[in-house]
Amino acid sequence: MLPSLLPNARPLNVPQTLAQALELHRQGRIAEAERLYASILAARPDHFEALHMLGVIKLSRGQPAEALQLIAGAMRAKAPSPQIWLNHGLALNALNRHQEALDSFEQAIKLKSKFAEAHNNRGAVLTTLGRNEEALESYRKALALTPSNPQTLSNRGNALTQLRRFDEAIASYDRALALQPNYAEAIYNRANALKELRRFDEALAGYDRALALRPDLAEAICNRGVALHELGRFDEALAAYDRALAVRPDYAEAIYNRANALERVKRFDEALADYDRALALRPNLAEAYANRGNTLRELKQYDAALASFDRALALRPDFCRAVVQSRHDPARDEALRRSGGEL
Repeated sequence: MLPSLLPNARPLNVPQTLAQALELHRQGRIAEAERLYASILAARPDHFEALHMLGVIKLSRGQPAEALQLIAGAMRAKAPSPQIWLNHGLALNALNRHQEALDSFEQAIKLKSKFAEAHNNRGAVLTTLGRNEEALESYRKALALTPSNPQTLSNRGNALTQLRRFDEAIASYDRALALQPNYAEAIYNRANALKELRRFDEALAGYDRALALRPDLAEAICNRGVALHELGRFDEALAAYDRALAVRPDYAEAIYNRANALERVKRFDEALADYDRALALRPNLAEAYANRGNTLRELKQYDAALASFDRALALRPDFCRAVVQSRHDPARDEALRRSGGEL
């Protein structure tokens, strides 16, 4: 029997397929659009639009490494547009390559000076880099172009919080929330500013509101625990830290804060174990070494306490909180002597 012959495959109509993919993408039918972009790249591996748009999909799915590879391929295929530079920067930022991300956003702005999204994201990276005054200038430019952008207003609040201008930060978050009342990140960040102002009951209400919208927001769960701790509700704080760690088991700040709460309820052995866990994840956390020293002192392990205080002071030579305790104690006195500090 002779084998049957397959009919010749029709060549892909790339312009038509691209138009279909873009329409599907616009409609939110992402999986279908993705398949069409991939079929274009199978036929034309250097196709600019398919590389770029598939990169955008990967970025939206939390796959920044794959997104960066595709977007970089698009940039090799054709001179980058401002939007390409923006998406390139977003992928780099998601990979914690912040300086490179900043460079990409600045390239986008060079090509399109009135590009609000690029100014906003430039500001966000500058805040991450601790350059908050520069970030505020980026947000000013973004808001001059789009005055009613909740994300920019929320990001501006973050920079103001970092600068400890808390009342201004809260006002910026309030403007964002007037435009988008269920903006969980803005609610969370506003609560952080309230916490810094020691308005703990209001902060707690803010964290609860954010978590009603985003139950898996580990940072909000953890900081909810901090507010409860400051209100003296240590058992509830411990429950909050446990909940945060259920969401993110390697969350060093939650482990450290849990240790602080355990120390306050005199569960010193458990506190010590948690300080050690936190330091395994964040070896340069001076506060953890200092509080670990206090816990070791409570356990009458004075030599180990001194070693922990010394490590805190080596990391932060001006850190006299490494020896904060009010009563006379040999470990405290020795740590004070070594640091030259005063209570």
